[in-house]
Amino acid sequence: MAGGNLAFVAEMLEGVDRVIPYAYKSKGGHLAVYKLGKQLEKEHFDIGISLDPRERVTLMKWFANMPYTVSMEECLGWKLGWERWFYDLDLSFQQPWDFKEHLMSVSYQTLMRQFVGDKETAFYPPQLKASALEDLSYAQDLLKSNTTAKGLKIAFCFETTDKDKDWPTEKFSEVCNYLVKKYDAMLIMTGVEKQRTTVQKVVNGLQAKDHVLDVVGKTNFKQLVALCHSLDLVLTVDTGTAHIAAAAGCPVVTIFTHNSPKIYQAAGKYSAAVSGRLPCSGKGVCLDHVKCPKRDCVDAVTVAMVEQTIDALLEKIAKDK
Repeated sequence: MAGGNLAFVAEMLEGVDRVIPYAYKSKGGHLAVYKLGKQLEKEHFDIGISLDPRERVTLMKWFANMPYTVSMEECLGWKLGWERWFYDLDLSFQQPWDFKEHLMSVSYQTLMRQFVGDKETAFYPPQLKASALEDLSYAQDLLKSNTTAKGLKIAFCFETTDKDKDWPTEKFSEVCNYLVKKYDAMLIMTGVEKQRTTVQKVVNGLQAKDHVLDVVGKTNFKQLVALCHSLDLVLTVDTGTAHIAAAAGCPVVTIFTHNSPKIYQAAGKYSAAVSGRLPCSGKGVCLDHVKCPKRDCVDAVTVAMVEQTIDALLEKIAKDK
């Protein structure tokens, strides 16, 4: 099950047989929750597993009368409220395990393997299914529209919905200038239309504007995934783009401010992270960034750190080839 705005993403994941979307209005929509629960009841599911057992998802499973329900909340650092009474089991790790020292996706896989008795330990990062030919063709046509840059194709995501995760545009401009000078890189600017102002600020600081390929607002999700298949690297702030690119098989460098890359870094062989890892964040997990008046965790990430991380990842990729 997935929220309506993420259902089409779940459908693109390898190993997923079926996706049931759900939708409701914020702070309401309880009737819709009840109706979907009764629809689920007709399908006679044997078990309902909640990775993030929020109120409405919990109630859906209860209305569906699933014979066995499982959550995985307490062991991942959160606390269930009244929802705990609607689950038969809240999973816990069978051996010492600090979720702050592992990717969240690794922790999820470990929990599920322990639950079903699977002894395998190898981690399998999420993968997206192959893109449709029409989406791949569209992506290739976009890339051909810039004939100035002859080197690496590098895409960027500059903005998130959480401004505390963003990195200064002038620093992004410096990194872009470096990538053009060293790699003759094509600078592919991604994003939705409302992010154009941020993108333009980055472009204004560039020395080689003819190396820019602006695809802001020109790709839907499937086309963006197809584009990632053809890129050499994605440089992004801590947002969904990092995970999308990695699942599409694209190398990714993610800039972290208050979040911990140990937990939230994109899963993949060629995924790297840049973080100041300040001690005030509580061993890499920010205690409360909303109430923090400082920007130390943003300022701690320097241009040199980002450039060095990109160089190291590209060197690793080159050696592996």
